[in-house]
Order: sequence, then structure tokens, then C-alpha cells
Amino acid sequence: MKKNTILCVDLKTVMQNDVLLKKDKCYNGVMTRDGIDHYRFEESVRKGRPPRNPKLFDGKYCSLVHMQNGKYQIHMKTIDTSTVADRQLLAYEVYAEVLKAFNVID
Repeated sequence: MKKNTILCVDLKTVMQNDVLLKKDKCYNGVMTRDGIDHYRFEESVRKGRPPRNPKLFDGKYCSLVHMQNGKYQIHMKTIDTSTVADRQLLAYEVYAEVLKAFNVID
């Protein structure tokens, strides 16, 4: 994942319910760039099910999601230890991947 901070931009929002973006709330939608420093975000319409937590990182051993309450959560994936020859190497690889996941968070 590549991060970038864009300074001094105009952001126009088209929201379903909220007038202003709320702090620590996740919004699903589409962001487009319609000029040099002009951006537009359109919130998508939710049908049927409640919104899911967006996945920010998806690795071999873990994934990182941003929950609706503004917190982050690590999900560990199933690991087949019968195919692992060196458990210390596996532990190091899992540790390295968790660090990569945390680097996604500003």
C-alpha cells in the first residue's frame, strides 16, 4: 500500500445522510479527482446488509480492518503448521507481516 498526503485541496462531498464527514466514521463510496486540487467524494447507497469494515491490509498471515467505531483490528488467518519446517522462521514472518500491517495506519 502506498501512502500520500495531499495538502491544500478542495473536497466536495455528496453524502446520503450526514452533512459533514464525522470523525472516526468509515464511509463507503467513490473519490474522483476532477481538477488539479479539486476532489469529489460520493457516498454509496447501502442496500440490504450493514456496512462492512474496510480491509486496509491483506497479507499471507494476517489482515487489518478499520472498524466502524474508528478502531483497528488484526485478523489472523489459518496457518497449517504441518507444512512448516521451522517454527521460529514462521513466527518471525508473522511478526514482520504484523509490522507491515501497522505501518498502514498513520
